Amino acid sequence: MNEALVQWTLLNNLDFLGHSLRFDIAAKIGQEIATDFGRIDFVVEDFKKHQLIVELETLLGTRGKLDYRFNQVSNYKNVKFSESTDYCILYASETPRSNRRLVSDFGTKNGVLIRTYSLNEVKDLYSRTVNQLSLSYGLALPRPKNYTICYLRWLNKILRPFWDFRRDALKRSEAALYFSSPNTTNFKCYSRLALDFEMVETDGHRFSITPNGREYIANFNPSVSSSRPRQLPAIDLMNEQRRLLLRVLTNGNWTVHKVNIYWFLRFVEVTNGKWIPNYRRFGREKLDLVNGLFGVTYKMRTMYELLNFTCNFCSELRLVDRIKTGGTYDRIYLTPLGVEVNNIFALDLQAKKSRLNLSFEYLEA
Repeated sequence: MNEALVQWTLLNNLDFLGHSLRFDIAAKIGQEIATDFGRIDFVVEDFKKHQLIVELETLLGTRGKLDYRFNQVSNYKNVKFSESTDYCILYASETPRSNRRLVSDFGTKNGVLIRTYSLNEVKDLYSRTVNQLSLSYGLALPRPKNYTICYLRWLNKILRPFWDFRRDALKRSEAALYFSSPNTTNFKCYSRLALDFEMVETDGHRFSITPNGREYIANFNPSVSSSRPRQLPAIDLMNEQRRLLLRVLTNGNWTVHKVNIYWFLRFVEVTNGKWIPNYRRFGREKLDLVNGLFGVTYKMRTMYELLNFTCNFCSELRLVDRIKTGGTYDRIYLTPLGVEVNNIFALDLQAKKSRLNLSFEYLEA
């Protein structure tokens, strides 16, 4: 279990963390704090405003790793955010005994608190924490799936044939007017998007427009009707279309793309929006964290696409703001609308769970 997962688990279970640190935690002051003396893992504070700067480690298995960490902690002693500050190394108790003795000696000599936690206990705690996150939202939803659809505005391309033919029902070949064939993966991904947002219905042979689809078409951007097929996916949504898609998103019918948006908003919550990858190769520890949250085993490229494509959906609907950093990772923030939609998801799932668990014992009295 890598350090990023350990840190996420501990900071989401402050009682366990406080017990390990032997420190009565009132609040987390910050994490991954960049300073002139290195990046501090996290800082916690007790009820008397006394702060503890913590260097978190997993297994300290080599002398080289020990020396590097000792040097880091010595540098951190130049940093304080409160007049009352202590410094601590928190590491896995499964570290070899000989190295544990070296850590203890370093702490005694340099006035650094030395604390341990059980890596095996944290692994169990991580599993319980992820499960609890789902339970706190009611029903456990299916896991997210990656489709190669980058934007919601790509609905323009799959829905315009209904406008062209002026009919409410089309053959598969007619619905695929702007695709090379109705049998291509491209067409199937586009039609999946239209089905998931309840714009169309299909019996496998024909596609029928729904009331939602008619409303979407009625609010086409004026340039849609005169644009070439290749231009259609680039035409932005109109506000009326956003309102429609938000209404469909929150109607309680959980389809694949809606589930992806739910999990993405959970991802933003769990990571505090601190990162989303800008490149197909990114930190292995981050991949492990999000795979654990989603309950999947995706490779980096698949996870990169899932996160970024779903982020695009959320940006189009004004649920998130993405802050470009120019680096390996951007930051993301839930907008007030995003917070509201997240709350609607929670209420819907909790209501569904309550209906399933409804007790009829009072009817038997």
